[in-house]
Amino acid sequence: MADPDFRDLAADPGLARRLGAQLSTVASVTVAVGIPALVLAYLVPGSTDQRLLRSAMLLAGLLLGPLAAWRGVALQIAALSIGPSRREALLGRLGALSVTGALALGVLPVAIAVWFLREQAGSALVALAGGAAIGALAVRVCSAPLETVGAASAVLVGTDENDLEPDGEDNLGAEHLLTARIIRHGGGRAADLVLLTTALAAGGILLGVPVLAGEGILVVLLGLGAAMLTAAAAAVVPHRMNDGQERTGLRMGGLIPAVLSGALTVAAAALWLPTQYKSLRFDHVGMSEFTDPAVAGPQPLPREEMVPQIEQATQDMGQWISVTDDSRDAGAFLDVLTLHTVSPSAVVAGAIGAGALAALLALLLLDATADRRGETALRAARTSRTGGALGATAAFGATALSAALALALLLGVLGVLSVLSAGVPGLALALLAYSGLGALVVTLGFAGSLAAPALLDDPGTEPAAREAAASAGTGPRSALLLVAALAALPLLGPVVTALQAAPRAATVWEDRALHALTPQALPLLAGIGMGVVTVLLVIASMLDASRRAGAAAVVETRATMLSDREHVLLDDLTYGLRRSALTPLTVALLMPVVAGFGLGPAALPGFVAGLVLTAAGLGLWSHGAASAMRSALDLISAGRYGGPGSWGHSGALSGAVLTGVMRSSIGAVAPALMLAGALTAAIAVPSLVSMVADDSSPFLRWGVAVIALVIAAAVWVASAAAPEVDLEDELEDSSKPLFARRDEDDRELTLDAMSWEDDDKR
Repeated sequence: MADPDFRDLAADPGLARRLGAQLSTVASVTVAVGIPALVLAYLVPGSTDQRLLRSAMLLAGLLLGPLAAWRGVALQIAALSIGPSRREALLGRLGALSVTGALALGVLPVAIAVWFLREQAGSALVALAGGAAIGALAVRVCSAPLETVGAASAVLVGTDENDLEPDGEDNLGAEHLLTARIIRHGGGRAADLVLLTTALAAGGILLGVPVLAGEGILVVLLGLGAAMLTAAAAAVVPHRMNDGQERTGLRMGGLIPAVLSGALTVAAAALWLPTQYKSLRFDHVGMSEFTDPAVAGPQPLPREEMVPQIEQATQDMGQWISVTDDSRDAGAFLDVLTLHTVSPSAVVAGAIGAGALAALLALLLLDATADRRGETALRAARTSRTGGALGATAAFGATALSAALALALLLGVLGVLSVLSAGVPGLALALLAYSGLGALVVTLGFAGSLAAPALLDDPGTEPAAREAAASAGTGPRSALLLVAALAALPLLGPVVTALQAAPRAATVWEDRALHALTPQALPLLAGIGMGVVTVLLVIASMLDASRRAGAAAVVETRATMLSDREHVLLDDLTYGLRRSALTPLTVALLMPVVAGFGLGPAALPGFVAGLVLTAAGLGLWSHGAASAMRSALDLISAGRYGGPGSWGHSGALSGAVLTGVMRSSIGAVAPALMLAGALTAAIAVPSLVSMVADDSSPFLRWGVAVIALVIAAAVWVASAAAPEVDLEDELEDSSKPLFARRDEDDRELTLDAMSWEDDDKR
């Protein structure tokens, strides 16, 4: 029997057109930015085979983003085509299906690359992840204004101005709100998961093989396999939403597979990996000999001959530390000695466990901010009774503390790994990538919670189940952002390694710009500032695009209602997003080039660190604030603090739209932004080093930075010069019905002056 509350998506003839327009916009923006990126990737120094492989992998990554988005949207439509009561019963299975499908798209090219390239797969996977980052960022920057369009049309005009339910059939903006939800939860999440999979694999293999030999590859495969099994386990564990325990049932349905899978992954790493460093599979990855002159001298030496001497030397590490200096060769020698004192099984298991624990704590912490009965939501709802923006202020203030604590968990992971790595930088960065795998495993146990807002936040769902599902995805989404940070920070490894291995420059200031990585080095400090500036520039461009799109949606929705038309046609607005989407993409990809060529190669490590930490902090903050304000709005809509139609309701509606725009423009974009910047720096650093090392004119290097700035500025001006809706007072007869609140005596106002059907009335 059909569900009486089921809304057939096929009955909306414009849904396919809107989704097709959005996906075509994503594809065109990806191509517009991806083709120049392919050309630049081919120009990075290396042999012809390396250049072709790098470009081919980057192209494959570019294709993954739109493909993942298309598949995610198709799965979302199929899931929403099931009745609400049936979706509630199949929540775990539907969530597992969407997550495992996205992971499979990322794991397949990783497995192929490892099969054919083995230990050389790391650099190729960096290019693959770079392409996936461009695709995922294109999906997010194109969908953020669309979310503002849906909220502005359905909430600001439909609910706040006309007292309609946001997703009611009589609300003209509901169809655009549904379109934005499908893109966000379907296409956006699938593209993000593909990006996280490829980025963690690239960092784990590229950094793990030099210090953990063959096990550096096996740990990555173990982590990715465990992540897929964890998501699949979410389909088996029931999400029992009993009366009065709906939120607890959702949380336990994710907590059980997350904790079990995380513990089993840690146990597998501890029991499977060797306990002695000398027992690693060095021969399988071409590391049977010591080739570093700092250890072996001028000629390579077999590993079995050197290991007994190294083990004897480790018995008196203090002596070797006292007789070595701060040079690179001395550091490499001490690193080799220290590595033979660590237990691979213990340090890898500890890193996976640290990442898993941090993700779980961050997930529960941010999930508490979205609890409708929690103090954060209650405070925001009470404050909204002032009728203004103070409710949103309460949400921002309370969740800033939660975001700070979540970011502190990331810093805690860095502290734990610095101890586990025994001070070896290469091992520490490899362990950081493995901790990201552990965090991914735990987070994907909540596949059902990730899918709940999209599948159960529906008019046909029981009110208690809908309330629990509306905010269930806040914690997992925040944990995925933490995973992205753990995937981006290890990319400091190839950047720093390239700088350390570079020859000395011809002049002192150029040499310092290439090798100065100390805290007092100005290029490094300037790079940190450049990373912060990049995040702010992307946010500025995203918010401006959302402002333009939202304003146009409000005016068009008002005009449609006053003209008694049945649908709000925003097709031109959807296609117009292409110009605005180019700005944040261009800024994200060109700012590493500006930092490296303009400030010096030594600025790149600071740039990556500043970019990642700033994007992570602001992203966590926006996720928490949006969820808290949405919960406050639900409280008031249910009748508390004045109920619908009150000052509190009006203030909560505006606050929910504001924080929702911040989440779509900052929180949703942050994972792809930080990984796009970090991967671009890792790919571009060989060009920077070769230009300085070859004694090229510094004016040539600065010229590249200036050209990059000019391109970014031109794209920004083109976006800012795009036509937008006129909000001035010179619209004569149409100003009052469009922009003034209507009194009871003004109910007959229409837009006859704007009618395109009667030229005499125009």
